Amino acid sequence: MMESPLPTPRRWIRSAATSVVAGLLVTAVGCGGPESCLVSGKVLVDDRPAEGVYVVFHTAGDSTGLPDSGSARSGDDGSFTVVVSTPGESTVTAFWPTVTVKDQDTIEGGDRFGGAYRDPRRPVATVTIHEGENAVPPIKLTSPPRGKSRTSSRR
Repeated sequence: MMESPLPTPRRWIRSAATSVVAGLLVTAVGCGGPESCLVSGKVLVDDRPAEGVYVVFHTAGDSTGLPDSGSARSGDDGSFTVVVSTPGESTVTAFWPTVTVKDQDTIEGGDRFGGAYRDPRRPVATVTIHEGENAVPPIKLTSPPRGKSRTSSRR
């Protein structure tokens, strides 16, 4: 009897992160090519590597809403790699969706942080991106206490 190759959440997340990075490498512009502004780092939640956290880089200095400059989802060891489209100062936001696998569908749910780290006006970090490879310090986040939202208290 053959087993159906259902994707596990971990395998799906790894595959999705790889697809996002590959897509960004193909479509990146502004830094002189797809490998010019490569940013890598690690996401820690409660000082532990966190899988499946989206990190979003926003071009700083734009008062009209800080457009996305690049985004990626962290792997099982908390690491991420993203191509940022514009060198210079960027702010970083994050969100961590719940993941449910039902039948063969993977469904992303609400943000485990309750939106506390999604506002570009209150970033989790501000970094300067240079052309070439960039390693940013770990992005350290704190999970909210069970049953409480973090929208009013950030850290």
